[in-house]
Amino acid sequence: MKRQLVRSTSLKAVGYDATAQLLEIEYRNGRLIRYVGVAEPVYQALVALPGKALFVEQVLEKNNYEREQVR
Repeated sequence: MKRQLVRSTSLKAVGYDATAQLLEIEYRNGRLIRYVGVAEPVYQALVALPGKALFVEQVLEKNNYEREQVR
């Protein structure tokens, strides 16, 4: 999945597969997390908002999206 660089102190890049509803977040420390079942409006909100790390914490983590640590 192709990822795009984002402006964030902790996130480096994000990628999204609309067909599979997969969201990948690459952190500046090298960690890569894949979230499953993420609707496209959630992805669009993530890339549009300035507080990306806070969005991940408050939306993705608190709503218990299935996640997998890829690396």
